[in-house]
This record gives sequence, C-alpha cells and structure tokens, in this order.
Amino acid sequence: MNLRQLSHLIALADEGRFVAAAERVHLSQAAFSRSIQALETHWGLKLFERGPAGAALTPAGRTLVERARRLVFDADCLARDVALLREGLTGDLAFGAGPVPAAVLVPPLLTELRRQAPGVVARARYGNVGSLLGQLADEGIEFFVADPRMLSDASRLEIQPVARIHGAVYARTGHPLLGAARVSPADLARHGLGMVAMSAQLRTYMAQGLGFAGPAELPVVVECDDLATLARLAADGDLLAALPRELPWIASLGLQPLKGVKAIGDLYVDAHAIWLRGRTLAPAAQTAIRLLTATA
Repeated sequence: MNLRQLSHLIALADEGRFVAAAERVHLSQAAFSRSIQALETHWGLKLFERGPAGAALTPAGRTLVERARRLVFDADCLARDVALLREGLTGDLAFGAGPVPAAVLVPPLLTELRRQAPGVVARARYGNVGSLLGQLADEGIEFFVADPRMLSDASRLEIQPVARIHGAVYARTGHPLLGAARVSPADLARHGLGMVAMSAQLRTYMAQGLGFAGPAELPVVVECDDLATLARLAADGDLLAALPRELPWIASLGLQPLKGVKAIGDLYVDAHAIWLRGRTLAPAAQTAIRLLTATA
C-alpha cells in the first residue's frame, strides 16, 4: 500500500465509476482496476460493490476512504511545507473575499502588498461564502476574508479576526427620510432595502438591529453582492442601501447615512481570515493577513 494507491481509492469513491476515476488519475482502466484490487487484497476487505450503476463503497470502504483522505491531505501538506520553506515571499498568492471585505479591505491590502512584497503576484477572487469555501477546498485560494457568521460549519477551518466593518443605511440627497429624527421599521419597509446576500443568522441580526420583529419582516427588495450596484440604485431612486461606512466613494454619489434608524451603530461585518485547518499558510499569505489587520 502507498499514497498513490490511496489516491486511487479516493478517486473511485468520488467518481463512482472505474472509467472516470482512471481518467482522473491518468491511468488505463486495467491498471486502475489492478490498483484497487491490490488494496482489497492487502487489507483483506471488499471496498466496493461493483454493478451496472458503477462502484459503491461498502461500509468498510466508507471507513477506510475517510482515513485515506486524511493521510493524503497530510502528505500534501508536508510536501507543501517543504516547498514553502524554500520559496519565501515570491510566487503567486491567491485569496478570496466576500462582498463587503472586497470593497473595504482588499484595495488597501493590494496597495501595501505591492509596496512591501513586490515579488508576490496577488490574485484576488471575490464571491459569496459558498463559492469561496469551494475554492478553498479545491486549493484554488490560500484563504478568504468573510464574516464567520456566514458559515454553517467551521469545524475544519482556522479563523483569525481581521477587522470590524461598521455599516449604515444610506439614502440619496433629498430622500424624504434623510432628515428624519427617527426612522421606523414601517418607514424602511415603505421604501425597501438593498443589501448583500446574508446567512439566516446575519439576517436575524440585521432585522433586530433595524427594529424588526424577525428576519421575515426585513423588507429586502434588492439582494446584490456588488456594493457599487447597490449604491447606484440608492443614488438613482428612493431605495435604501445597507452599505459599509468605510467606502470612500459613497459621498461622491450623493449618498448619506440615515441618522434616525433605531440601532444602526450596532450593525457591522466582522471580517476574519479563514483557511483550512491543518494547512500551513504560505509566507505571502501570512504577510497578507498581517497587512489586512494593519490597514484596517
């Protein structure tokens, strides 16, 4: 048994068919079948049920494939750690960010990276937490920046706080609510809210912060992960947009925060750097996270 055979076991468990699994690991079907048979002989266990629908894991196979995943992952980490020790602060750095950190934190980060680590080629990937988690699992990015309240399961992740980004509800100059001493939930509902996509937990928090009884009452009429689009919609009409206060270009659109909203000072995004547990970050990634915290 060796790590190569374990990777074959994982490929067949994932693909469910010998042909597809053999193509994935660049082997002929005959050579791939011999590798799986050698594992079954070595362990004295039947790992797959073969049939017209493909290959399905047996109970023993399900147990062993999870152990195999951990072994292959640890071996990859070891090889990666050795390479990182040789490379230093050069090469590529791929990282991700959710909509709010992307707009507020990433631009100054990239400026500082160019100044302090000019040998690093930075690749920023923006998206929602679901897509960023997928890229993280596929090792397409080193880490991403988002609010951990957007995560349904953080058991396999390392999480490090970076910055708290405070928000406000913005309206155009001349909006009927702009000068109001108190803005009620009914006022917000009358004009409608635009905001980025949120988890159920964050929607509940947002609803409470704005004075609504629960997330079902939150009057979201536009959900968009592009903050510039939300800001433009608010600038061009009576839509109210939930936006971070730290965006320097908001004022240029003629947008101002509503001062009469119930608990707007408590609304924030807790930006954290998030990466795979057990994965050693590249020196460039460590530098990036340090700079994110410093520039925030």
